[in-house]
Formats: sequence, C-alpha cells, structure tokens
Amino acid sequence: MPLYVYALTGRAAPSFVAAGRSITFVDAGGVFAAATDMETMPDLSETALVDQHDVVARIAARVDPMLPARFGSLIDRAELERVVALRRGAIVEALALVTGCEQMTVRIFGGNERPAPRGGPPASSGTAYLQQRAGDGRSLRSLLGPLSAAARPFVRAERSARGQRGVAATLYHLIARGDSKPYRDCLEALRGDYPAPGFVVSGPWPPFAFAPELRA
Repeated sequence: MPLYVYALTGRAAPSFVAAGRSITFVDAGGVFAAATDMETMPDLSETALVDQHDVVARIAARVDPMLPARFGSLIDRAELERVVALRRGAIVEALALVTGCEQMTVRIFGGNERPAPRGGPPASSGTAYLQQRAGDGRSLRSLLGPLSAAARPFVRAERSARGQRGVAATLYHLIARGDSKPYRDCLEALRGDYPAPGFVVSGPWPPFAFAPELRA
C-alpha cells in the first residue's frame, strides 16, 4: 500500500495516532519518513489541510530535525527510497539546517512601494522590461529590507517571496526554538515604519518553507 508522507526526519520516534491515523516512522535509507498507509490521495479541503497541519505540528513536537512534506505526498515505498537516494544531499543539508529551529512568517500588506503586479501591462521593449524587473526588485527589497535587518541576530536562514491576494511580500525566517518572543519584539519596533495595514508576524511553525521537494 502506498505511503502518505507527512514529513522527513533525521531519526525515528514511537508511532502515534493523529487525525484518526497511525503515524509511523519508516526507514527510507538513513532518512525516516513520518507516514501512514493510504490507498488514495485525500481530497483537497479545509478539513484535510487542518488535519495535515495538526499531524505535522505533532511530528515536530516529537522529532528534531524534521522537514514537512507538501500536502498530497502519496508515494510507493520503493519510489520513496529512490527519491531519497537521489536527493540525499539536499535532504541531509536541509535536516542539518533546521535542527533545533522553528519557522516564523512575516506577511507585509502595505508600504510606500509595492512590487509591480505580474499581470500588469507588458513592457514596450527588452530594455524597458529589464528596467521594470529591476524596479520590482528594489520595491521588494524596500519592503523586506528593514524587517530582514532587524531580525538578523535571530535568523539562521531566510526565504522571501512575492505576495498574492493582497499580500505584498512574505518573509520566512528560521530561528532557534524558543526565540520567538525576542524575535517578535525586534520586529514590533518597526511597526510604525509600515503604513496600515502593515505586517503580520505568525509562528512558530514547523519549517515548511525550508523543506526540499519530495520528488525526483
């Protein structure tokens, strides 16, 4: 029967039950998959996403390090072992990176400058296109730069992304477990520099943004 993988971990832990399923730690060649037997892919729904998040959070509370898998990671055991073998270097590196860490997420909703929407009017020439992209990059840096600099003493690794659905940009920070309060405090000092609605800090979460893809 295929395995539904919730996370990859650096070690095994005792089996447990979450969201009505038995979660076991399967040896995939020196890397372990926190998984359950499942015949078919679960339907994408709010309930399924909430269940997935709950299971991943409970794995994170039991095992360090761990890397969450994306929703829908249904895979045969032989294929899992093949993927782990092919991507071992990236997986081992990511496990080392997230050891002892948790993720904080910063969503920025406003600012004097915003990245130009991808669906905007096309540039009139190649030069204009490059100038537009350069301007987009400066706008993104102007939003993320102060928050990134303020958080630097706490951050082991950082990812960023352009926003969507009203979010201008998003920062993902990997910090040491237990550092979320001083991390939040240093960002709150910048609250007045960002026009309303400003930014929202959430977490700590499992390191969703720092996990490699579970595919060949």
